[in-house]
Amino acid sequence: MNVQRVLIPTDLSEKSNVALKSLNTFVDMFDCTVDFIHVIPLSRYLNDSFDRLGIPLNLDKEVYPKIIENMRGRLSEFAEKNISNEKNRGEILIAIDRKPSDAILEQLSKKKYDLIMMSSKGEHEGEFFHGSATDKIIRHSKVPVLTLTEQVVSSKMNTIVVPCDFSDRSLVAIPFAYDLALRFGAKLELLHVTELYAADIQGIEPTVTGIDNNAVYEGVRERIVSYFGNQKGTEFSLAPKKEKFEDTLLRKLNGVQESVEVKTVILKGVAAHHEISDYANEQADMLVMSTHGRSGLSRMLLGSTTEQVIQHVNKPQLTIKPKLED
Repeated sequence: MNVQRVLIPTDLSEKSNVALKSLNTFVDMFDCTVDFIHVIPLSRYLNDSFDRLGIPLNLDKEVYPKIIENMRGRLSEFAEKNISNEKNRGEILIAIDRKPSDAILEQLSKKKYDLIMMSSKGEHEGEFFHGSATDKIIRHSKVPVLTLTEQVVSSKMNTIVVPCDFSDRSLVAIPFAYDLALRFGAKLELLHVTELYAADIQGIEPTVTGIDNNAVYEGVRERIVSYFGNQKGTEFSLAPKKEKFEDTLLRKLNGVQESVEVKTVILKGVAAHHEISDYANEQADMLVMSTHGRSGLSRMLLGSTTEQVIQHVNKPQLTIKPKLED
């Protein structure tokens, strides 16, 4: 996970600032440059209101420049307060748009970013954070999106959970989670939910007593080994341990071999997003997941399921859009 430049959308509200106080943790981790962006809502009714009241003001010449100047100062102060090293402070960006998500996505197209980091709640959480705007950014962003719910403390980052099914799309998240686990000194948990009505589609035949967890585990493990074996430029391998459902994920990088402990957790349920959300809220310190998983009837991480998980998990979440052929 190579992070050189990060984009931070913020409305500078108290709710959003709580989470963004984690900035130094991630800046120190990646030694990256951080750009801040604030979107001023464009009101098509404001000019008409001024006209009706007889107030001789022009939005573009008199109102917005003052708002922009004020916000630029506040963002600069926030950056200085929360990023200790000046060399890591990037640009202060102010945009004016009816839809904050559109302005943020447009900025992504203008410059190469490796990560978007944003709070899950802001001043207008129904409109900007963890509402339609946040969902749109997660859905359309081509770079990973880290959504923070609270200030991240490195010493408390012990378990990173990765929901994965039998699709390559879900396995895309593993290298990102691996790198974070390595940097935080955390363990990985691969969470697989077998949707009971779709068990046969996943290639696991139910028995009289239910679905065999050993068969599911072996299936997941085989898919991971196959996935990394087919990826060019990756040097990941999976080594079994004596303990049931536990492995060591190895990576050889620049002649040095690193490892992270991995545990596979298998749950059964009618709806995958309920099981993922409940488990993550109880057991995870961070959730790392792909925005798309298996297609068809068994769609553990596809579309609305991912959105349901994002809405109901109150832990930091890193979402990755896979670059795979359909």
